[in-house]
Amino acid sequence: MSHSIRSLMTAALSSVLILGGTIALAEDAPSQKDLSVFVCKDIMRLSGSERESALALVHGYRLGKMDTTKYDIETLSDLTDRFIDFCLDNPDANALASFEKLGQ
Repeated sequence: MSHSIRSLMTAALSSVLILGGTIALAEDAPSQKDLSVFVCKDIMRLSGSERESALALVHGYRLGKMDTTKYDIETLSDLTDRFIDFCLDNPDANALASFEKLGQ
């Protein structure tokens, strides 16, 4: 392969890799979420497995803040029920702060 073709192929490959990396970063950015900005109605609007995943996430976040991996199913279930009831009555309340307060 001649030097000019090798240089051209290297430049083309580098461009594809750089452009591909940039596109991948651009696609990842919008999918990032911040737990602290969700309000209760955001959680209540979720359905089925989406709501279950959101609740599991905040339970895990809370356990992490408590620096523990141990939990009791009944306690988590009770907290989930109280959180849902609270959110139905207070749709504009910050979801994460409410969950943490109810879990104290």
